[in-house]
Amino acid sequence: MAEKVLITGGAGFLGINLVRFLLKRGYEVISYDIADFDYPERDKIIEIRDDVRNRDGVKKAMQGVDYVVHAAAALPLYKKEDIFSTDVDGCRNVLEEAKNAGVKRYIQISSTSVYGIPDHHPLVEDDKLQGVGHYGVAKIEAEKLCEEASVKVTGKVVSSKDAKGNDRYELQIHNIEILSLPAEGLPIV
Repeated sequence: MAEKVLITGGAGFLGINLVRFLLKRGYEVISYDIADFDYPERDKIIEIRDDVRNRDGVKKAMQGVDYVVHAAAALPLYKKEDIFSTDVDGCRNVLEEAKNAGVKRYIQISSTSVYGIPDHHPLVEDDKLQGVGHYGVAKIEAEKLCEEASVKVTGKVVSSKDAKGNDRYELQIHNIEILSLPAEGLPIV
């Protein structure tokens, strides 16, 4: 029996690419998102249309889940209230229900926006946290929730350039790139 991974924000940019990555490796995948999962892989996953701010929905989605990747977020262009309720309260819901369900591993996706405007490169996980805007501040608060729950924040999405100068997005875990994607031509939702 395949291990089951719940991805919050599964219909988003990082979510769909994680879905594809995990499906290729034989995992059963659940997308939990307020947006439609409108991709060719739709018939290969379980889709749950719901909001991470709905704790009862999150609790139901955790049934039988082995791993959680919490990638859902209200992005910087959203209203302050939506950013904090989604990125902090939603994180708390997902984190607590993952612990209650006894999942094997919880992966919190953060952002380099927690480090402010960089004055050096590369950024490392131990750099000072000084969030940029409401989004960066909310991501710091979400990281603190994970620390309080004794969960290591294991993933940050960074943007970079490849050897030809093209924009790329990468998922890094403990500063090790595990997924690198060209930014051009990929849906950003």
